[in-house]
Amino acid sequence: MFLEEHYKQQFSNNGVFMAPRKSFLEPTLITQPDAVDLIRFEKNLLQIGFFGAHERRGKQLSSSRRIEQWVNRAGKKIKVSAEFRSSELLGLPSTSDRDKYMGFMKLLMDMKLKSGLIQNPIRFSGYTLLKVLGQCDSGENYEAINSWGQRMADTTITSEQVIYSSARKRYMNKTVHVFRSFTRVGSSNLDGTDKVETYEVELEDWLLENLNESFVVPEDFNMYRKLLRPTAKGIFVYLYLWFFASKGKEVEKDYSELCALLNVRAYDHVSKIRETMGLSLEDLVGIGYLKSWDIKPMSSKAGYKLILTPGASMKEVLALTQRRQLALGVTPADESLSGPREVAKAALVEQGVSMPKATELAKKYEPGSLLDYIDYVTCQVEADRSNKIKNPPGYLITFIEGEQKVPPSFRTKRQRQIDDETDRDIEALRAAEQAREFAEFELKDAYRKWCLSQAEEFIAKDLEGELLSKRLRNLSSQLRKNPTEAARLDRLPSALRSKELMSVLKKEIVKELALLPFEDWVKANTQGLLF
Repeated sequence: MFLEEHYKQQFSNNGVFMAPRKSFLEPTLITQPDAVDLIRFEKNLLQIGFFGAHERRGKQLSSSRRIEQWVNRAGKKIKVSAEFRSSELLGLPSTSDRDKYMGFMKLLMDMKLKSGLIQNPIRFSGYTLLKVLGQCDSGENYEAINSWGQRMADTTITSEQVIYSSARKRYMNKTVHVFRSFTRVGSSNLDGTDKVETYEVELEDWLLENLNESFVVPEDFNMYRKLLRPTAKGIFVYLYLWFFASKGKEVEKDYSELCALLNVRAYDHVSKIRETMGLSLEDLVGIGYLKSWDIKPMSSKAGYKLILTPGASMKEVLALTQRRQLALGVTPADESLSGPREVAKAALVEQGVSMPKATELAKKYEPGSLLDYIDYVTCQVEADRSNKIKNPPGYLITFIEGEQKVPPSFRTKRQRQIDDETDRDIEALRAAEQAREFAEFELKDAYRKWCLSQAEEFIAKDLEGELLSKRLRNLSSQLRKNPTEAARLDRLPSALRSKELMSVLKKEIVKELALLPFEDWVKANTQGLLF
């Protein structure tokens, strides 16, 4: 009983591991708490401030932004910069976009745990992402996902020695995107209910490689979701990086540089800083990521600096990731290749590439791309009637390491498989839509029959004998005011004319009766009929 209570106390504060200061049990209870939900945030997007700590509610959208920083590399201090551009309609990524990106990263990390590798294209349902984000299944939230995806695909990053390619081990000077493409496929009922939306994302090669190479920073998604202020969320994602570099010690940050990174306004007076950013820093104290904070004048230049001291929750995440070798993607040197990389290596060996070289290529390049290269080069070799390719394995290696591109007109086996899967998904959505439409038709037909039965019941009870005859005569007189209708009735035999008049009377009675509306009738009469 004592052990159970002791264990519960350590996992207080909403499930975050809180190690006791003095306990003989401390060495035996070092484990990953369930409440810590670590996701991986790609380091480049974090370091360049891709997501601003702002919201766009009621504000004019900004379509361009530039970040400049001084960094130390190889013992030298150099200036680097990144520029972001997007359309005026969509604007630049903000806090709400970071929220969705972190939820998306959680989905990606779950995929990587299952398959060992993240591969394009990435498909997920809107419902799944909303569930991860803790948001309701509403049309407005689905539209927000679509806007987020379009903004991620639309925003360009011009890197000047900022974006680092983990696979190529170098910084890039080029213009890149985050999402190569974002596609929405969905359907719903005519009234907007039962919305089924799926999305397909293709990540740019540099981002896909960095995620698979674990060029990432771990972030506790559960703690992040506790924060409400955009600036608090913006600072939160940097705390692990800062305190990891300081080995859990106090850090100092230039206030104006931090504001530029977060894309928020910098103030000149300490009182105003405390009124604005100070509230967000207090939120971080509240979740245990900061123990304390302060503002001091800069000694080397004009302005202020923030002094941040890590809190208990921050220290626990640092200790947790170091123990499990998750910090910045550190893995054991003798770790075997993941399943997809093993498949790619085997395919290279089958083409005559030596085992050591195949292992090197499988570690360095994205497995799906390797399989595409093999597919294309194999077709080239088979079509080489003049025997110009003397060394097919060497030609394949040169093609891969030269980073040549498979022509867009060439459909690889993987692309054909993706196309087939997409066709099946679309066909399944169409079939589901047709099934819903048919079920809706059946429900409406059942409702119409029910309404007529209520009219028949009313006629049988309240319009007997002369009352019914009088009502039918009045109805006939009304219809005969239209010459065309009068001629049609006169052409009908007596029995059919009576039946026609009775049918019209039932419809009028339905309008007069206070019957349940269709939606309420459906709720009360589903019993397996709902679509």
